[in-house]
Amino acid sequence: MEKGKFGVRLSFYAVAAFIFAILGYSTALILLAGVVIVGEKDEWAGRQVIQAVCLQFVSGVIGTFFGLFDFFYRIPFFGTVWGTIVSIVQSVIAIIILVFAIIGLVKVAGGKEAGVPLADKFANWAYGKITVKQQPVYQQPMQPAQPMQQPVQPMQPVAPAQPVQPAAPAQPAADVCANCGNPLNGGAFCTKCGTPAAK
Repeated sequence: MEKGKFGVRLSFYAVAAFIFAILGYSTALILLAGVVIVGEKDEWAGRQVIQAVCLQFVSGVIGTFFGLFDFFYRIPFFGTVWGTIVSIVQSVIAIIILVFAIIGLVKVAGGKEAGVPLADKFANWAYGKITVKQQPVYQQPMQPAQPMQQPVQPMQPVAPAQPVQPAAPAQPAADVCANCGNPLNGGAFCTKCGTPAAK
């Protein structure tokens, strides 16, 4: 890990911050944060120290919160129950903070991000680093390939069908007899059968 402006390794500041948080040295932690943020002006070290300060801050806020209810201790019987509840809750929270502080200490000793839940988001926000959660990309299932289709020709309009009329009987020629087919030769009657010529 590189050295800062004061010739001290930047990881030293982060390790010291988490040690102060574990031991509960809030004044020393605040002073260290001031040196790193204002003096060193290194983003990585500043974010790690802020995470350690957040752990110490949570511990202090919880202690102050339960301190507001000190008057419960004066109530007979309930004061004993309240004291037991408070000590259990404070012990559990202290263990959780201790675990996060130790994990952060180990990570920053290796030059990595401490990654304290919620505190890392606050530290990133303090330095203007906003992490955008990438949205999953959903793809449509592939459609089977369609066979090439011939372009459809536009339909030609169809003329309405004309009604079929019955065929008229064939009229024989005027110069032929309708009965026997003998030529009339311009006469009014057939010379063979005597049938009158059609007019």
